[in-house]
Amino acid sequence: MDTRIFKLSSKNPIISPLDLPFQAAAVLNPGAAEQGDDVVLILRIEDHAGFSNLHIARSKNGVTDWKINPKPILAYGEEDWQYEEWGCEDGRITFISEEKCWYITYTAYSPKGAAVALARSYDLVKAERIGLILSPNNKDAVLFPQKFDGRWAVLHRPDAGGDEHIWSAYSPDLVHWGEPHSVLSEEGGAAWDNIKVGAGAPPILVEKGWLLIYHGVKGYGGHLVYRVGVALLDKDKPYKVIARSREWIFQAEAPYELSGLTPNVVFPTGLLLRGDELWMYYGAADTCTCLATAKLDHVLAML
Repeated sequence: MDTRIFKLSSKNPIISPLDLPFQAAAVLNPGAAEQGDDVVLILRIEDHAGFSNLHIARSKNGVTDWKINPKPILAYGEEDWQYEEWGCEDGRITFISEEKCWYITYTAYSPKGAAVALARSYDLVKAERIGLILSPNNKDAVLFPQKFDGRWAVLHRPDAGGDEHIWSAYSPDLVHWGEPHSVLSEEGGAAWDNIKVGAGAPPILVEKGWLLIYHGVKGYGGHLVYRVGVALLDKDKPYKVIARSREWIFQAEAPYELSGLTPNVVFPTGLLLRGDELWMYYGAADTCTCLATAKLDHVLAML
C-alpha cells in the first residue's frame, strides 16, 4: 500500500524546458495563485546564458494546457534595477485582499549577492517593483496575506555565517522592515533537515494557525538532499511555532526529481488550498516544474 501523503501528478513534469515557447535550460520553483477560473504560476526560467527571468503561465485545470507568456513579468538586467543583474529568481505570490492586488516576493541576484525584492501586480500580466526589502545574503521570502497589529509580516532566510534559519520581519508599509524574530531552525544532529531550512510557499491560514510548508536540507556523501516538511505557526504571532513535523513529508523519488541540473531536489514554492486538498507546485532537480497533491487533514496529522 502506498502510504505517501503527497501524490504525484500523472502529468509530471507539468512544465519542462521543452514545453516553453523559447529555448531555456530550466523552468523551476513556481509561485502559485488563483485568478478567476485560472491557476497562475510565476515560473523561474533560466536561459542558456545562466540568467533567470520570471514568467507567467496560466491553466484552466492547473495541470495541463499551460499558456506561458514569452515576455517576462520581471526581467533581470533592467537599467534601473542594479541588484538584479544576474537574475530574478524563485517568485512567490500572495494576494492582499485589502489592496486588491498580488504581491510577488523574489530573489534579486547580483554580484552583491542574493537579496529579497518585492513587486506588486494588479493583473498578473505586468508588475511594478517596490524594490529590495532585505539586503544580501537573503532569500526564500514569503509574505503573509494579512496584517498583524497593523503591520505586514514576512518570513525570510538570511545567511548568518553559514547558519540558514527561517526568520520573520514586520513592516507598516511593505517598504521598511524590522523587528526580527528567529522562527524555525534546522534540527541539527542526524535529522533530515540538519543543514538548513527555508520557507516554501506563503503560509495558509487553517483552523489552528498558519500552515507553513518548508524545505529542509541534509548532506549525504558530499551532496545535498532537499526534502519538504510542515510547521504550524501561531495565528496572531506568526514567529511562534506551535507544531512541527518530526519527519519529512515529501522527498525526491521520481526520475525527474532524482536527476537534473541539481539531483535529489524537491523545492516547493507554490501552494493552493482547493477544497480539502493542498496543491503543491514545486521545482524538481532545479530543472522542471511539478505538482503533488495531498489531503489537508493528512498533512496536519503529521504535526
